[in-house]
Amino acid sequence: MKADLGSEFPAFLEAMSQPPPVSIRRNPAKPSTELAQSEPIPWQPDGRYLPERPSFTLDPRFHAGAYYVQEASSMLIYEALRQTTGIGQPLRVLDLCAAPGGKSTLLLSAIGEAGFLLSNEVIQSRIAPLKMNLEKWGHANLSVSNHDPEDFGRLNGFFDLVVVDAPCSGEGLFRKDEDAASHWSEASVAMCAARQQRILSAAKDLVRTGGVMLYSTCTFNSLENEQNVQWLMDNGGFEPAALSFPSEWGIATQKLGYQCFPHRVRGEGFFMACLRKTGEQPIAAATTNPPKDWQRLTSRELPIVQAFFSKPADFEFYRKPQGEVVALPKAQLDTLFTVASALRKRSIGIEIGELKKQDLVPSHALALSNDLHPDLPKADLERDEALLFLKKENLWKPEWQRGWTLASYGGLPLGWMKVLDNRSNNYLPMDWRIRMAVDGGR
Repeated sequence: MKADLGSEFPAFLEAMSQPPPVSIRRNPAKPSTELAQSEPIPWQPDGRYLPERPSFTLDPRFHAGAYYVQEASSMLIYEALRQTTGIGQPLRVLDLCAAPGGKSTLLLSAIGEAGFLLSNEVIQSRIAPLKMNLEKWGHANLSVSNHDPEDFGRLNGFFDLVVVDAPCSGEGLFRKDEDAASHWSEASVAMCAARQQRILSAAKDLVRTGGVMLYSTCTFNSLENEQNVQWLMDNGGFEPAALSFPSEWGIATQKLGYQCFPHRVRGEGFFMACLRKTGEQPIAAATTNPPKDWQRLTSRELPIVQAFFSKPADFEFYRKPQGEVVALPKAQLDTLFTVASALRKRSIGIEIGELKKQDLVPSHALALSNDLHPDLPKADLERDEALLFLKKENLWKPEWQRGWTLASYGGLPLGWMKVLDNRSNNYLPMDWRIRMAVDGGR
């Protein structure tokens, strides 16, 4: 680093010894006026710096999906998309190394409801937190998969944008994670670079001709960064897609990418390169058939589930073999079915619950969906009540409407209650409950 930075090296060292900044990214589909007052991050319209790190666990808005806690430098991919693919475009996007979901939620907000996101994670234990964060974000136009990059061959040429935020040596996060620094070695860097190249080797054919590959790491060394970009250009049929940033942002332009240094940028170390596919790439065949053994809901069942949606005509509803009901956006139906046929370990659309006679037992994902009907019964809770609900305690007030009711905070749904005559049942999933003490020591 001293050789690379020269006279800037003392400033770099000083920055690495300082506490990292705290930043969040708001969910534009779940606006909160309180979050709008924070200091903006210049390269992401919904990014905000916080003056200090609060207890996010004790903020009901966090559980409702009003914002995502994300490092500021990594939000730069929004500006990269704006300059290469455009924002709000009907893109097919693959986030290949997605957990815990920061970039996937950013991508969902960037492409809007017209696009489609496939959010993949190879490590099984990281799928649950990935799905949790995506459910908070509330979108239906996505699929979550648990596959190795080499399993995607049936989707070659299928994507307009492939994001590879590769697992790396983590040099850019040393001040956030002392444990990461203790594990660093030159051998580890070489191992990471080889693993990244294997991922890119599988990812390069997934981009359609004219599409974009966005490669990023949270490290500084050229072996994992520029040398892998050069390998991709030499072996994948790509050329650089140049980006332009205002000088006051402090982003360093490298030969084959862009680097955030913590002494220049109010954020962590982050490298990013955008490349456009120039070589001919055959496109995977699409399918219009739903997965085997999935059944459309009957005309008697449809009104039961449609009542939960603001625009039910925008969806098709299917029952899976184990009984779960799934809502699929009609605008992405062929894309969802093609992904489902190509990958074995995946979910598509929103799993909205199970039908029990003439009642839908709604899922937690449905409670957090952006497509909920606005007139569904709600119980808007005060902060202390919301935290007790999030600890999975049963609350009840005589004025609450009987039946399925959304517990909410500041108008943002937190989960379902089944309100009865003199009590209610809290349907918050056990894995989502707050375990730490809240106000009053409960």
